[in-house]
Amino acid sequence: MDEKPGIDLKILKALFNITNSIGSELELDKVCDLVVEKIYQLVNCNGCAIILINREKVKLQSEIGFGESIKDVDFSTEMPLIKYILSTGNKIFIGDIEKSYFKYSIPRGDLTTSMICMPILVKGRVRGIIYIDSKHINAFSSKHEYFLNILAHEISLAIERAIAYEKIKVLTLKDELTGVYNRRKFDQDLKEELNKAVRYVRNLSLLMLDIDYFKKFNDIHGHQTGDAILKKLGDIFNNNMRNTDKVYRYGGEEFAVICTETDLESALIFAERLRNVIAEADFKDIDGGGPSGGLTVSIGAANFPANATRFDELIKHADDALYRAKKKGRNRVVA
Repeated sequence: MDEKPGIDLKILKALFNITNSIGSELELDKVCDLVVEKIYQLVNCNGCAIILINREKVKLQSEIGFGESIKDVDFSTEMPLIKYILSTGNKIFIGDIEKSYFKYSIPRGDLTTSMICMPILVKGRVRGIIYIDSKHINAFSSKHEYFLNILAHEISLAIERAIAYEKIKVLTLKDELTGVYNRRKFDQDLKEELNKAVRYVRNLSLLMLDIDYFKKFNDIHGHQTGDAILKKLGDIFNNNMRNTDKVYRYGGEEFAVICTETDLESALIFAERLRNVIAEADFKDIDGGGPSGGLTVSIGAANFPANATRFDELIKHADDALYRAKKKGRNRVVA
């Protein structure tokens, strides 16, 4: 690596170490944590932060040196510094805020006098900002600007890798047809949530759900129409889950819902509401025509610790309850 004018060996060495460390890292939060820590160690600044921007959402991803004060900041795309960088794509390099255009738009108290805001560009769009500041006038030089510019480029590559990685993760953990999580993800999550429930003495409920007479409908109307029903049902699930729930395609026309921190009574109330939403949904607009009498589901419920304490026991209890729901006439919830 050729040494740039005014760039000392210490910074060049640091750049090499940082880029080498984050080159193969796929988790964006780890990349950002490492970068702010290294900047803080090498640059004489009050603090360093990385802010990530995704459309209208602004997130403080990593920070060091600011303490509790930064938690009170309401980051948004309307903040003058962020708005300027988003609209221009340019960096902000200020040696003395009192003499700058941004004098009246920076809530700095008595700690910020000079700063650098370096945009992180991904395919020409601003996706983040590296921010450092100091209470001293003209605390930063062109070598610091160069250092942050290189790091911004490295983070932009890391963001691209992270986006690609998240897409791959989604493809491996979600059912392609319905858009809900798949059986593999169900096995992972139920084991994890059951371990948490045991460790923290929490309730955990499981719903097993099956479409009534789906095989018969498939045989009459064909699998293409059946797939359209499953896809629409997936949309209904995704639009009606609570924050504490996750839904999975367990297999064929059978689905599972994990309800964390939910007792059996609450799970049954939610299951009944979900059954009603599905029964009232209009499936007539799907390709090939939906069920003429509407779509109904049967649901079996189980709870930890009321009904089972182990992974296989919980699934079996919910499955048995689902079987009883079908035996009793379908279109009902049974525990």
